[in-house]
Parts: sequence; structure tokens; C-alpha cells
Amino acid sequence: MNMKGMSIKAKQLILFLAISMSVVSCESNDVIDEETPVMTIEDFPVIDCSTSTQPLSVILAAKVLGLSYTWWNHAVLDQIWYCKIDYDNADISQEEARLLDSKLNCSTTHGSYTNLIDGNVQLIIASRNISRDEKAYADNKGVSLIERPIGRDAFIFIVPEKNPVTNLTISQIQDIYTGKVRNWKEVGGNEATINPYIRDANSGSQEKMETMVMQGLTMIDWPEMITHGMAGPFFSLRMDKNGIAFTPYFYYSIMARDETWAKSIGINGVEPNKENISNNTYPYISEIYAAVRSDVDKTSQAYKLFEFLTTTAGQKIVKESGYVPMPTGAEGSKSSQVR
Repeated sequence: MNMKGMSIKAKQLILFLAISMSVVSCESNDVIDEETPVMTIEDFPVIDCSTSTQPLSVILAAKVLGLSYTWWNHAVLDQIWYCKIDYDNADISQEEARLLDSKLNCSTTHGSYTNLIDGNVQLIIASRNISRDEKAYADNKGVSLIERPIGRDAFIFIVPEKNPVTNLTISQIQDIYTGKVRNWKEVGGNEATINPYIRDANSGSQEKMETMVMQGLTMIDWPEMITHGMAGPFFSLRMDKNGIAFTPYFYYSIMARDETWAKSIGINGVEPNKENISNNTYPYISEIYAAVRSDVDKTSQAYKLFEFLTTTAGQKIVKESGYVPMPTGAEGSKSSQVR
């Protein structure tokens, strides 16, 4: 069949039908569910995301655009795995590819929220809900957001692979990060000073550490222990055999899968894994969020994607990316307006 003279929508319809009749590898589209919206690149909204939700954002775009995607390792820079649209096998023009790239942003958690508040993007997929600083920024701008949890993750602690410690209690974690416990021997490890790494302010991980783990306790101010970027904690532990750091489970297990010098540890005797995230036994279960501005056009493609993410078909995409789906799918995921 000659597709050169066809419109983009006609091409996508043919591609949609072809994909629907066959099962392909995990690095491309699976059978598209009938609930999945079909969009053109021109219609696709401008989105933004956290570093750890980058794969989900790309897979979502691939699904609704009828394109394939692939995982790739940024071996030169940080040895982290990301997703990208498989342009080599996409029947689109270079102009369309550039347009799509311009719509798939990844500005970190904090950057995503500020971009959404400023109206620079239409939809974000972030590793957490809005922070206190971001809420204040939105209030100052007279902007409110609609947020919705779309998947489950866990907040985990990592140590060098050769560290004999395999488990810490919640109180031990808190004691380490308040400075009450300073030696690994006090928590079952070797005789060595503990070096507790933290993340930069307003990062998704640091916000979760302060609110979920410390719960009002004040962490010792260690500017020299701040790591920047999602890969920062892994770089630090590669060089420091006495360090401890924190990161999302998804990032550790999916994106940093080759960082074998770091291992996750259990909390209160429970290992961080998908089973324990799903059954609520791991202590620090977190959620990833989709968000739009409250003044979004409810007929827009951005809002359609926002709604779609908690449908049965949308949750399949969340699962395909490597996250744990919400327990009750669309029925269990309610939007909340942040005023």
C-alpha cells in the first residue's frame, strides 16, 4: 500500500488497525485497548515530567500516537536507562519528530510543577504531588491545579553493595538523619562513620524524605552531603563505602538497573519490591501524580490524557512502564483540586 499521499490521521488509522491485530515486543506498542485515545502529533499536548517518570511519559505518548518506543542507556553520562520514541521505525517526517520532541519535556519534579503553574505546559506526570513551596508559588500566581494519583512507587534507602547492613528500622533511619546515630556499628554494621546523603531542596526525593520519613524531625544541615540529580546518590555511593542515600524504587529498579554497586535495604524487616508495594506492607509507599491546571479546557487533549491515565487501559500503560498500578484502577483514583 502506498502511504505517501495519505494524511497523518489516515496513516495513524492504518497503523492503529495493524497494531490491534498483532502482538509486538515490549519495546513497541502492545495491542492498543479500545479505551486508548488516538491522537495526531499536532493534537498531542505539551507535557512535562520528573526524571523518574520520563519513561512513563514517553510510553504514554507512543501509545496514543501509534508509535513504537525503545529503552536506551545513557552510558556516557550517567549509565541510566531512559525511554525514547523509536523514530527509526516511525512513519513520520523529521518536522513531525521535532514537533513531538518539543512536546515531550522532562524538567524534573519541581520544574514540571512550575512550568504547569506558569502555563508553559498542559499536563505533567510527576513523582509526587505539589510541594509547599510550589503551592505558595501557585497561590501567588492565582493558579490552582487538579491532581490525581496514577501509580504506586516506594521510597527506598540504598547503601553500597558490600555494606553488611540489610535492614534498618524507621527509628534508626530517623536517628541517622537527625545525627543521633553516627556509626554503622550502632545499627549492625561495621565500625565506620555513617555518611548520610540527601537531595537538593524541592526535589521530589527530598520532599518525600522530609514529609514521609522525617515527619517533622529536623535533619542535620549537611550541605556537603547534598547530591544533585536522580543519579547523584548512586554516584556518591560508588565512591563512598560508608554512605547511605534515598531514591524512588522505580528509579532504582528500572532506570538505574546497572548500578550494581548500590543495593536497597529493608525497612522494619520488609523489602522494597512490587509485591510489597502492591500489598501495602512496605512502610514507605508513595504515589506518582498527573496534574493539570484547574482552568484547563475539559474538552482538550491534555484533559483527555489526564482522565485516561486512571482508566483500565491507562493503568496498563502505567504497569508497562514499570510502576505498580493503583489498587482499584480508575474507580480508586480521585482528582483533588489544589487551591
